[in-house]
Amino acid sequence: MKHILSFAVLSLMLFSCKDQSKENRPIVLGDTSMIVTETDERFLKNNTEDISPTNKKSSEGKITSMMMQMDSVKSVKKLEEEKGSAPLSGFTIHFAECDVVFDNLTAHAIQNNQDERTSNSVSYVVDAGNLDEMNLQVSGLDEANVEQRIFTRLRVEALSDNFVLNDLGKFISPWSALAGKDFKYVSLSNNSLQFFTVENTKIRNAVDRELRKKKKTRQEIQEWMNVIKKTNSYSDEPCKIQVVSAQWRIIGKKNGKRIQKLIQFDIP
Repeated sequence: MKHILSFAVLSLMLFSCKDQSKENRPIVLGDTSMIVTETDERFLKNNTEDISPTNKKSSEGKITSMMMQMDSVKSVKKLEEEKGSAPLSGFTIHFAECDVVFDNLTAHAIQNNQDERTSNSVSYVVDAGNLDEMNLQVSGLDEANVEQRIFTRLRVEALSDNFVLNDLGKFISPWSALAGKDFKYVSLSNNSLQFFTVENTKIRNAVDRELRKKKKTRQEIQEWMNVIKKTNSYSDEPCKIQVVSAQWRIIGKKNGKRIQKLIQFDIP
């Protein structure tokens, strides 16, 4: 019995040494016994976001959405600080059911025969003032919500020149609800500006077409190509987003009746 026990202990020690030697031996290229294959699906997932046009568009949208939320919080705070202040003064639109005032703005109607008293949709051209983070006020309605959307084009600015890339089209943003308090609202800021997802090839082609329309020389075109060779997004230099129009939609009630008005300002 004693001999059997001694043999068992000796065997255990030899097995342990052999196993430890295997664990500590260096990795040898081509040694299949050192290859570990993972089969658990939890550890086989790719959690790295692919830099593809679809995901890039998603990322740009998320950033814009986050900036708009931050602006909304700041707008509410600004309106709360102005509580009890005098009514706004500026460009005023007199609808039959309500008045809408755009602070520190001057404009003129696109059509001379436009009658705000009988119309639900009106259009103007901005003469002076900034539509960015502009205050507006609605009066005459029992309740109101104001939404805004922005029309943009992409412009490039470099080499002492700037021009709009018309071939890329005009982007129309989704409607966004404006922060409001006591029928006063704050318009969207530059943080809300968006454009189509465009890559280097589209930008290069659009720049090339505009330069050829402008009768630029081959050397001038090549200089521009060098400027935009690393431009892969509308947010990269020398790209600038240019606002060409903005619309506000007022949705409210007066004496239980639903009211909706559409106001557009074009920037010359």
